Amino acid sequence: MNLDAELYGAKAIPYDHVKRFFQATLPQIEFSKDHEKEVVLDAGCGPGGSTFNLVLPLFPQLEKLYAIDMLHNMIYNAERNNSHPLIEYRVADIENWPTVKKWEGQITKLVSIYCLHWLEDTKEGFQNIHRLLKPGGKAAICFVLQSIFYDAMKDMENSKWRSYYKDVGDYLPDAHLNKRNASYYEQMVKEVGFEILYLKEESTTDVFSTVEEYKNFYSSICVVLSHVPVNKREEFKNELFEEMIKLGGRTNDGLPVHKSTAIQLVIRKKEQ
Repeated sequence: MNLDAELYGAKAIPYDHVKRFFQATLPQIEFSKDHEKEVVLDAGCGPGGSTFNLVLPLFPQLEKLYAIDMLHNMIYNAERNNSHPLIEYRVADIENWPTVKKWEGQITKLVSIYCLHWLEDTKEGFQNIHRLLKPGGKAAICFVLQSIFYDAMKDMENSKWRSYYKDVGDYLPDAHLNKRNASYYEQMVKEVGFEILYLKEESTTDVFSTVEEYKNFYSSICVVLSHVPVNKREEFKNELFEEMIKLGGRTNDGLPVHKSTAIQLVIRKKEQ
């Protein structure tokens, strides 16, 4: 996977519903009030904008915040743009146990923002989360189920851009491809051994402040873009934008709208 950390990081918190989950829902259910000294892991931190602006303020008694991402360029940008004495950024993959096993049984809280839908095996990701948490530890997770971005990507594959999709692999997440819903993941986390404290499936409508912001953000997470010749990338980005506008539309003020279905989940590892 090759994503553009600079473009992705230009908007630290792209979705308002993610902000509400962290700044309203989690405090309301007292997610961060169990330990005086929290050891937190942010799985799939990207360039660190959400780590710094959402996760860090959630824990007033924070001892350490480990923030991991599988992409070196994301960690590089996180260290450069979102550093803090209590945050330690590491290249690691929540789906790859050897890269995270050093924290086994040490994490009091784990958060993950729009990461788990990228995993090839979501259940393995949840199993690793379970192993990382201390008994009684909690995880707050949100990720996309369906998105007009992926619909637009699929539509683009059936066009003149088809040849550039050949080497990309499975670019559509399982949740989107197979139309998973919250009950599917509810059953999954119960099988892993978690208690469910909060579960919500939400249809979301997110307005971006400019066309450029919208275009840049979705270009940054488009895994096909790096396979397109440099001299054709702007054309590809423009056509992807137009496909998304067909599906999501604009506000009365002409601002681009992204529509999706997302899951918000708070789970707890049972006490031994």
